[in-house]
Amino acid sequence: MLSAAIILPGDTEMFTFNSLRTIQGVEWEGIFFSGKRQHPAFDRSLIYSSPEIIPLICDLLIVVDPQFCTMEYLSFAIRNGCHLFLSDKICLTSEEQKQLILLANEGDTYIWIQNDFLFHPFHKKIRIASNHADFIEVLQTSPSKKELADKILNDNLLMILRAADSLVHMVEVFCGILPSGETEILNVHLNFKSGSAATLKLKFSEQEVRHLLSIHFGEEITLYDFGQNTINYLPKNRAKKSENAMPSNPLLDQIGEFVRNIEKKNNPGFNLNDEMTVFLLMEKIRRKIENQFNYNTLAS
Repeated sequence: MLSAAIILPGDTEMFTFNSLRTIQGVEWEGIFFSGKRQHPAFDRSLIYSSPEIIPLICDLLIVVDPQFCTMEYLSFAIRNGCHLFLSDKICLTSEEQKQLILLANEGDTYIWIQNDFLFHPFHKKIRIASNHADFIEVLQTSPSKKELADKILNDNLLMILRAADSLVHMVEVFCGILPSGETEILNVHLNFKSGSAATLKLKFSEQEVRHLLSIHFGEEITLYDFGQNTINYLPKNRAKKSENAMPSNPLLDQIGEFVRNIEKKNNPGFNLNDEMTVFLLMEKIRRKIENQFNYNTLAS
């Protein structure tokens, strides 16, 4: 049984604490939230007035408030033996991520990054289907909001890395830039040390919304349609298969999965190593986009 504590955003609506109690394998020891909002469902005896106390009383620390996802606070928690479940809003440099990974490895603790998209039921099947993939292809179209575009790029790169299950050998980036400087089309091609390859194509348009992943193995293709929530198998003409939609509360499900990983001493599937790799890839992609925009500006 793990002792657990959670840091909640102080002034946002959250699920009731009773839903947290449904997670098996944990015993709740503490809650901290920074705002003035009252949470009447909470057991007042569990609420602490100082965030510094929280890492001292638990084995598992869940940090849903991104303002506490800092290098100073997280390293303090790891040094006190905490496993960390972190908000997907963390903002750490690559060097800070490396330091946290080293600290966690030294302390034999695990780190899980919240990612609701990568907890879609498709992903367990994708990991199995892509085990011997020759080629992975992703196409997504969406509105061109910068914050949304960064999230889409990050999630798709994480999905490809986990599907390929190999180190990146080479990255090529091709992009189409509008006169305003916004990216209209982005193509990222990845070669992996295993010999497989992947292509990610993002189209930013208000006209259509699609999200497709195809995994190629020989002449067989498995096509995952996230918009329609279906899987197609080609060319065997197998029937289209519908899948379960996203869990109603993916955050709770992810915490539960992380607890099971800790109990079995399995390195979690959504960890800081992958985040760091994607962080570095995204830096390369951003530089390519900036160089392309500067070249187009000079040429005009």
